[in-house]
Amino acid sequence: MTDHAPDIRTEDTAKRLGPWLSARLPGSPVVTITDAVEPAQGFSSRTILFTANWEESGRPANRRLVARIQRDVAVPMLADVFHQYRVMRAIAAHSSVKVPNIDFAESDPAVLGAPFFLMDRLDGRVPPDFPSYHQEGWLADLSAADRTRCWWNGIEEMARLHQIDWRCFPFLADGTRRAPDAVFYLDQFVGKWFDWARNGQSFPVITQALATLKNRAPIAVQSGLVWNDARLGNTMYQTEGVEVASLFDFEVATLGPPEVDLAHWVYLDEVFSENFGVPRIDGLPRGAEAVAGFERIYGRPMPHFSYYLAVAALKILILSVRNYGNDKDMGAPAALPDFLLSRLAHYLNEFEAGL
Repeated sequence: MTDHAPDIRTEDTAKRLGPWLSARLPGSPVVTITDAVEPAQGFSSRTILFTANWEESGRPANRRLVARIQRDVAVPMLADVFHQYRVMRAIAAHSSVKVPNIDFAESDPAVLGAPFFLMDRLDGRVPPDFPSYHQEGWLADLSAADRTRCWWNGIEEMARLHQIDWRCFPFLADGTRRAPDAVFYLDQFVGKWFDWARNGQSFPVITQALATLKNRAPIAVQSGLVWNDARLGNTMYQTEGVEVASLFDFEVATLGPPEVDLAHWVYLDEVFSENFGVPRIDGLPRGAEAVAGFERIYGRPMPHFSYYLAVAALKILILSVRNYGNDKDMGAPAALPDFLLSRLAHYLNEFEAGL
């Protein structure tokens, strides 16, 4: 990740964006920034919403934009906004998958204190994480039938993402000429994520689980882009209705089998209900019903889905290592979140039992 200065205040950021954007528009018009607001933030980047205003052929023009600015914090895999920028540009170039349009990017931290890119601001609504969408919010307010349609519409848009040839992302391939499989994914992402998260400490449970998953990896039938944070909370839906408006947050996208994303989607849905002690709302598929739907949409059987659920459980457990790190003997199961450990054990047992 590129070194940069401390975060600049929202109002100062807006002042700096005007001249920078002016130099990149045809004719270099004077650009004023209005309505700048910085909503609740993610782990790896600042998000600033604003409107850019200028004159074009003597007439007022404006564009609603979003600035994603790199944070200087310990984020998963040191997620880089330019990684996301390259991934989203490649998605747009090689597919009709719904992602925000990106026209502007800057690697020089002198402008805003960190690298950043600008993307179009879209109208829509996103299922909330906190409080969980199982508990309250617009998704919970829908009928069960509309929730089901919402859920499957997200999966169908993700399936279009997975249809993109993995070779369209050479910057993610690490020189491989073979279709990236589960072992590639575990080596290139999960293993490196673990090295980052463990911070020199020992976690025998995780080390053993990672070795088991690498040794028992099924043959990949399909390979492509792995979104790596596939979930309802990263899917924007139209303001009215249940159609997908956009997929977003590709900060740690990589390559591998589509089942990685599908299992992550299912597993995070469990986390946002059971781990929060919140009853699941009706209408969201799970278990055999979910897998049957995936098989229908992807047009092939997925006999090893429990394996990929174990991968998802391991990945989230690794993230918790960094989030919940303390001075205890972290190699002991009691030092890791009980729910996440139990889910990992459950899915490993299911896979090993052939379920």
